[in-house]
Amino acid sequence: MRMLGTFLCFIPILSVLLEQQRSVWLMGLLAINAFVWPTLAWWRARCSSTPLLTEHQNLVLDAGAGGFWIAMMAVNPLPSVAIATILLADRLAAGGFPLMKKAGAVMVAVFMGSWLSQGMALVPWVSQRTLYATLPLIAIYTVALSVLTNSIAMRLRFKSRELERIAMMDPLLDIANRRLLEERIDHELHKLQQTCHDSALMFIDIDNFKEVNDRYGHKVGDMLLVTVSQILHIASRQSDTPARLGGDEFVILLPDTTLDEARVVATRIMDAAAVIGDVAEEAVHCTMSIGIACATREMGNVTDWLQAADAALYQAKRDGKKSHFCPLTRLRMR
Repeated sequence: MRMLGTFLCFIPILSVLLEQQRSVWLMGLLAINAFVWPTLAWWRARCSSTPLLTEHQNLVLDAGAGGFWIAMMAVNPLPSVAIATILLADRLAAGGFPLMKKAGAVMVAVFMGSWLSQGMALVPWVSQRTLYATLPLIAIYTVALSVLTNSIAMRLRFKSRELERIAMMDPLLDIANRRLLEERIDHELHKLQQTCHDSALMFIDIDNFKEVNDRYGHKVGDMLLVTVSQILHIASRQSDTPARLGGDEFVILLPDTTLDEARVVATRIMDAAAVIGDVAEEAVHCTMSIGIACATREMGNVTDWLQAADAALYQAKRDGKKSHFCPLTRLRMR
């Protein structure tokens, strides 16, 4: 953008300088500003330990150069307004109001010093040649800046969505975390208040997980958690939300699922967990306790549903292999 801007500014400024029969050295300085400075500024930022800060300094220097050339053109109206507007808009896009104010102050200061040194020369008319020389600057640079701004905005939106996804996922297991789970449970409860259908919440706990950590170490324990999360992904549907609640506790939200259908999912999880063999080259015997709670109209919030599933889980732990067919269903897998 700097290379494009300095080149497009070079054309109208040169037109004015030629009309005013300014010195050759001034035109040579203009050529250096247009064709040498962009490469020098790029090199400064690239070699800097703080490239963003250095580039902001370069942008302020650009604004100062703009003020100088406005003075050298004797404030020729069209190119002067076009250059000042584009420079300030560019600084606003690059660094917000703080950078724009700093650049504007430098531009005015350099302009006043240079203008006073030139005897406050003023040329209030614009020739046809300068008019046509300024049009590419106004048209091309404005469109290019808009394209660049849109491209940056799209990348920021993508990064924002990616960061939001990361914030909603468990960093170890690449599975939904409690925050995302609670959002989806709350959404499902609102749906249930408006329509009549069944939904289930499955609470899963790995039995004696602490003993696995103590005996084999946290590496094996983490790999066991990864294996269980993979089982939950495979056993559940795309519309379901398997999540890690914390520690060795997992939850699966099962929208539009009856009690019997939830028990089928629980059975698939049991069957898959039963064949877990080696975990990180260690023979680990994995058992789970599973509690299932179907949503009821009386459940007013996320906590109510989670507590119901948690109560079913602890009943399963107390009952061992016993199963209950009721709104709170407990399953235990050995």
